[in-house]
Amino acid sequence: MKCDISHKNASLGVAFILLNVLSVDAANALNASCSAKLQVRHFQPQICYSEFNPNSCTDVCASATPSSMPQCFKEVALPCDVVAQMTATATGHQQEGSDTWFHVSDLLDYSTLIGQMNVFQASLFGELYHEYIAMPGDFGFTPASDELRKQNFRLDLLEKIDRESSALRYAAVYRRYSLGLELEKRLDDLLAQMMVDIDRFPYFSSTEKTTLKSELNDNVARQVRLWTLLKRYSLTRISDSRLSYLNRRLSTYATLLEQLPADLQSKMLDKSAVLNKYVDTSLAKCEQGVCFNEIVAPSTTPFYPSFDQQLSHYEHSLTALANEASALTYVYNGDYQTTPPDQLRQPDLAGFVSRKLAEYKAQRTDVNLERLATAINIAYLSQNLTGKETLTQLTQIADVTNNVGLATLETLDSQPILLCKEFQNLNPEMVQIQTESFELGIRAEAILYDMLENGYTDALIAEFESILARLSVLAMRSQVIANVRQFDEDRMVSVNWHLFEPSEMTGKKSLIEIEYFDYNGMFWTPRMPVGLLDLFPTLDGLATSTNSLLPNAIGVNSPSNNLQLKIRQSAFHGCSENNNQINMVVKITDELGVISRQVLTATLDQI
Repeated sequence: MKCDISHKNASLGVAFILLNVLSVDAANALNASCSAKLQVRHFQPQICYSEFNPNSCTDVCASATPSSMPQCFKEVALPCDVVAQMTATATGHQQEGSDTWFHVSDLLDYSTLIGQMNVFQASLFGELYHEYIAMPGDFGFTPASDELRKQNFRLDLLEKIDRESSALRYAAVYRRYSLGLELEKRLDDLLAQMMVDIDRFPYFSSTEKTTLKSELNDNVARQVRLWTLLKRYSLTRISDSRLSYLNRRLSTYATLLEQLPADLQSKMLDKSAVLNKYVDTSLAKCEQGVCFNEIVAPSTTPFYPSFDQQLSHYEHSLTALANEASALTYVYNGDYQTTPPDQLRQPDLAGFVSRKLAEYKAQRTDVNLERLATAINIAYLSQNLTGKETLTQLTQIADVTNNVGLATLETLDSQPILLCKEFQNLNPEMVQIQTESFELGIRAEAILYDMLENGYTDALIAEFESILARLSVLAMRSQVIANVRQFDEDRMVSVNWHLFEPSEMTGKKSLIEIEYFDYNGMFWTPRMPVGLLDLFPTLDGLATSTNSLLPNAIGVNSPSNNLQLKIRQSAFHGCSENNNQINMVVKITDELGVISRQVLTATLDQI
């Protein structure tokens, strides 16, 4: 039976159970579960999740309805008595036609349910790093006015059409002809669907609908002008121009590598071997500097479509590598001005864990014990064992178990990067303290999970307290010798994955759903009521070439079948050995309803 991806994407309705850590009574209550639709939050710009300012940050989902902005909603399964009580009392309960829904803040305010949920990672992260981040927080919901609904509906359509048409415009600029043909089909389909959506939108008058349709058509016409012009040329001329452009890009990249110190140049040349997976250009050090083979058209196979598609994947990787090479020319290299310890602010990692231990000793519950274990994860960046178990289970049913992404560095706000090597040279004792602290953190976490599995014992608590005492000593010493602003964000990490073989490019739509993500000692699954961005406020983007998967970690593939993740980092998080791995599981549903899963991994270089 064929699966209607466009309809499935429009509803973005993925039912999941929110509860993770439950008491027996709560688990039994789920035997009588009811479906509920939740309206989520999505603040823009993206930086709002870590630098929230009510005057400049906007929740673009605030005025959403299921028919106008379906990406702002998700389906959940809850105990029926909870749904009934929320229907009677929730301030965010709304109705439009046959659709009824709640605002996510209604659920987060439901204290009797929250007490039995594994939702405390976000609050613990915010508690530890409150001096470094300003998260949006939880607050009530007020239904939007009709005027705001109209404004946001229009802006949402304009943003979508701009994203799709911009991709086609860039395809024309860089002569990505095969990709452009697929993007053109998608743009036509999107525009046709938007016209239908406008007709169905109940808040516009007939005149307003006509005006908005004209505005969309005019925007598309401007964006695709260059693509329309490109199609007038012969394929031979287009392919020649494409090769010329890519060879210029490759030459520029080689020049960037020649400017790097020998150790960084060697690392980048090793990493550049990934390019040969798509086109063998044999980038290598030579007497003249950095040499490579120019890209030439194949003599035995057609240029279109297969070779052109491979060039698109080659270009993705080349762009990422060039961004990293450029970033590495803008780093601190012996000229970093250290800061006296009394002028530095540092989160109190050991004190943070000590407070959670005191809470557990005051009330020995499994929830408080897992909260303590999670505090260890977040403070010392050890991978959550519950998360590892979830990843293992998903890996067992995955079709691809180790899709390794290309991780690269980029500059953040044009500021120099404090590379890990430089950081280690500036304060070797601090590095030793961190290494020992991370090792102790891993052991402490293992003790706590032993207690979760087998119960509380005085011996285990005594061992844990001895570890915490040592962590406190190390923390006090680090405050005395600290000389680097290691907690200030100064870099962007970008990870690129290809979800299928590099020769594949498709006009068929597939739904991509993130089923698991871990990083920074925390993990996320769709079962958690907190959103991905609420848990990982430094996440700067998660998208294909044409579609964002935010806020609900769901989206449609691009014709080039790529996925890119961007995360802002500090030296502390970017140079910690405990934090050099990112794992993600994606579920892909094609137009026929066939489901496949891939485990996406990336090892961060920590240069």
